[in-house]
Amino acid sequence: MKMRFPGLIAVVFGLAAASAEASEIASPAPADTGAAVFKLSARDGTGRMKFGSTVLIGPGRLLTTCHVVRDAESIQVHRGAARLTAKPDFVDIEHDLCMLSAPDLLAAVTAEVATPGELKVGDEVLAVGYPRGGKLAVSKGRLKALHRYGAVRVLQVSAPFDYGQSGGALFDIAGRLVGITAFRTLFGGDFHFALALDGINEQELKRQATVPQSAGHKMAFWERAAHAQPLFLRAASHEANGDWKALLGVAQQWTASDGTNSASWLALWRAFSSLKRDRDADLALLRAEALNQR
Repeated sequence: MKMRFPGLIAVVFGLAAASAEASEIASPAPADTGAAVFKLSARDGTGRMKFGSTVLIGPGRLLTTCHVVRDAESIQVHRGAARLTAKPDFVDIEHDLCMLSAPDLLAAVTAEVATPGELKVGDEVLAVGYPRGGKLAVSKGRLKALHRYGAVRVLQVSAPFDYGQSGGALFDIAGRLVGITAFRTLFGGDFHFALALDGINEQELKRQATVPQSAGHKMAFWERAAHAQPLFLRAASHEANGDWKALLGVAQQWTASDGTNSASWLALWRAFSSLKRDRDADLALLRAEALNQR
């Protein structure tokens, strides 16, 4: 795949090879875990096909990531041999969340959605979807950090997901839907990101869909050039690359602008630790721990 910017975040459906981490951890998902998760295929005007996943969150109402379906002329939802037609309902390209309507799924099992704010850093999570357009699979990990971009909270998790799982489900350990799997770094590790379901409702999606489709809104926030990305993504990219000096600069900006987010202080701690600035690292870690105890 040709990246829009060098060496940063890879769109999940565009990865050419399976992640070794994902292949070691992923296993067939229990039937009840994946009851509301479907395989998705989207064909554009040139006949090019993209595969992803999608989650049924209400009768005939599916949620997925926009980067899978935004260029589609036809969308199909798969379950076994059945192929059902779906159509875009509400679109929020910038935040990468799209609602689809599928009348044939009015009576199907829907996901149980968790109450916003229940998920805490350190909690176990399950990523469920259809890697590489194949069989339903689940991987297990933990919530590593909580970030915010505009109206959407972004969940950073260690549960790996791969090609075809973008738009799939992120469940808490009780099997409740907490997010939609979206993108990850090229370098693996604990840099997998999902979009939380806080405030995801018809009224909010309608409001966001009225944003003019200017050049800045034709791609998701995480697809933009590095300098235009949120600080938490810039920090993740530098950390994944092992560029500790660059991470230090971004982490300092991040703590200055969002000092109540423990993730910003943890990024600063990792930068100082890797640069052998132990006293500064200890102070940053103390600040992060204090915030996590609130």
